Amino acid sequence: MKKQGVACLFFLTSTMAFASVPSTSTDITETGLIDSGRSKESVIQVSKEAQAQAWGLTVQEWDRFEFIKASPAGWEMKNSNPLSVLGRSARTSQERQKYAEMLVHYEKKVADGLLTFTQARRVAWKRLYPNLPIIKPSFPQRVMLFVSKTCTSCDQTIRDWRSKGATVDIYMVGSRGDDKALRQWAMKAGIRKADVDDGDITLNHDKGDWVLLAKGRSIPVSMAKNKEGQWTFVTP
Repeated sequence: MKKQGVACLFFLTSTMAFASVPSTSTDITETGLIDSGRSKESVIQVSKEAQAQAWGLTVQEWDRFEFIKASPAGWEMKNSNPLSVLGRSARTSQERQKYAEMLVHYEKKVADGLLTFTQARRVAWKRLYPNLPIIKPSFPQRVMLFVSKTCTSCDQTIRDWRSKGATVDIYMVGSRGDDKALRQWAMKAGIRKADVDDGDITLNHDKGDWVLLAKGRSIPVSMAKNKEGQWTFVTP
C-alpha cells in the first residue's frame, strides 16, 4: 500500500509539474512570426523609399506611380519609367511640367554617361590595340522609327535607341503634314529640343514608307539599312 501511494503521489506531482511549465516554444514562435512580419514591412518600406529617392520622388509620388501601373491605363505604360508614367498621368499642368523637367534631367544624365563611356572605350581600344580597327557595336547607328499620335510605347522606343547612341529619324504615320501635331507629340514624348537641333533626332511626316517599307506593321516599327543598303526590321 505504501509503495502504491508513493507511486500515485509521484505521478500526480509529475503531472502538475508538467502542466505548470509555460508554453515557451509557442510564445517564441508567435513572437518570431510577429517580428518577422515587422521586419518584412520595414524592408518593403525601405525598398520603396530607396526606389523613390533614386528617381527624385517622394514615397507618396511612388505610391501614385504604383497605383497607376496597377490600373488599366498602366498596362499601356508597363515599359515606361516612373517619371514618364507620372507625367503622362499628371493631374495639373504644373505636375506635367515638373515631371517633364525631371525626365529631361534624367535623360541628359543617361546620355552624358553613354557619351563619356563611348569616348573612354575609344581611348582604351587605341591604347590596348593600336593596330586593330575599333569593333563597331552590333546595333545600327541610325534607325527609321515609325510612330503615331496614339502610340503609347513610342517614347520608350526612342529612349531605348538613344541610350544606345543611335540617331533616330522619326516618321509620324497619319499626320497629314500637320507640323503642329508633330511638334506637340514630340513634346509629349519627351523629345529634347537639343537632340533635334544637334541632328540626333529628326522629326518627319510619313509619306508612304510605313506601307512600302514596313508593310504596315504595328507601330512602333524600327528599321535600319544593312551592309547591302537594304532596309531591315530592327529592335532596340
